[in-house]
Amino acid sequence: MDAPLNSCTGPRRGAVARRSLSALRVLGTVTAAAATLVFLAVGVVAPLLHIGFSPVLTGSMRPAYAPGDLLITVPADVSSLQPGQIPVFTPPGESVPFAHRITAIAGTPDHPALTTKGDANPAPDSWRAVLNQAQVPVVVLTVPSLGIPLLWIQNPFQRALLTGVFGLSITGSAVLWILRTTSASTGRRAVSGASGRRSAAATN
Repeated sequence: MDAPLNSCTGPRRGAVARRSLSALRVLGTVTAAAATLVFLAVGVVAPLLHIGFSPVLTGSMRPAYAPGDLLITVPADVSSLQPGQIPVFTPPGESVPFAHRITAIAGTPDHPALTTKGDANPAPDSWRAVLNQAQVPVVVLTVPSLGIPLLWIQNPFQRALLTGVFGLSITGSAVLWILRTTSASTGRRAVSGASGRRSAAATN
């Protein structure tokens, strides 16, 4: 009585294994496609559109954004700046860029002197930033937590590691596609050959 049950177990397991392998292939393809789209968006499209990305390092602008968030910026003419906007600039005496809100503007339209303040800080910033460039990045969008991966890949070793993983995922997907195409083509030729032999045998 057990023989029929055991005889069905093999094909069922084979079907499950094939479905699992197919699911893994689909997942790999989707992952590679998503990685490619992200790479193209960040590495190609964003620079062409002059879109910038800045990770948030401190909590000086809470609740507008928090450490680990990602700021998306677009360039704006310095002559068009208004109080309330958030430019990304390097203040006098600092070595890293800040993204604090403009509270007042002095100077000339082409060389404005900005007074800024972090939303969470009790007082305005001590500097008075004079902008001598024609444009400055201005924050237009904040994406929570996405600044953490950007900070991670800014490390040269980690960036090289990510590039290697990206390349391997693309190569792996290409190899799987080639193997799947070759296997399907071989199967079709085998079926066609077997049919031909059966037809010849029937004729004889």
